Amino acid sequence: MYEDWDRLYAEANKLQVPRVEGEVFCFGMGGSGVACEVMSAFYPLLRDMRYADVVIAVSYSGNTRETLEIVRKATSAGKRVVAITSGGALATLPVERIVVRGGDQPRYSFPLLFLPLVKMLRPELTEEVIRGVNANEARRVAGDLLSAIRGRIPVFYASIYLGLAKRFKQEINENAKYPAFFGEIPEVNHNEIEGYAHGSGLFPVVFSSGPLDEVTASLVNAKVIRVSGIRDVSLLIQSAGFLSVMLARELGEDPEKLTRIPEGRRLVERIGS
Repeated sequence: MYEDWDRLYAEANKLQVPRVEGEVFCFGMGGSGVACEVMSAFYPLLRDMRYADVVIAVSYSGNTRETLEIVRKATSAGKRVVAITSGGALATLPVERIVVRGGDQPRYSFPLLFLPLVKMLRPELTEEVIRGVNANEARRVAGDLLSAIRGRIPVFYASIYLGLAKRFKQEINENAKYPAFFGEIPEVNHNEIEGYAHGSGLFPVVFSSGPLDEVTASLVNAKVIRVSGIRDVSLLIQSAGFLSVMLARELGEDPEKLTRIPEGRRLVERIGS
């Protein structure tokens, strides 16, 4: 699943991407949308689509209801829209498209979704992303974390690299079917840290980019993983995948099988029918 990410990044690097200028709003859900959140550490993405010159929609399947709704609103408002997708309904809308290979779960195809963003918004970082992929080192990092979180519930914290914290949470939820959470620094310093008075079942991890993150780590006695750029992020994203699969195997779960998420999508579709 995650061993061949060097191949996926090489494949993604061959994709042609449009030139993007101006203010950018990037949106998606789940394992697709987290690519936007990881990218936000390296490019100032808008939080409000109304002020965007370009809207980037990321949906691996191309059929995610929430993403399609945003795209339709954006096109109705006359926005330029660029979609990163493998097909689906999104590929039929009047938008610019970067079409990636389909057939896998979005979380396994992260390189195909993330590298086009890098190439559009920060092309000079493309090679650093690719160099960050290292299956052996990612397994080592994952193994260390697995030993630490075994029997506890991980909570991932970050400020600049919040997208990375969210990715770890998502991977453990989906692949291992196990609870995991994430929180944003400094917001958690004003509320969540008090919960650790009775939080012995939690295992906090802080992705640190500076003194503020170190303060949070000291307050909750967290494991600290220091991150200094996109190369580190690339390695850690791969580590999250290995960690979640290792945990899934320990728990006797099939990382590829999903039950509640498809049922949730089915029920949401019924709301709109």
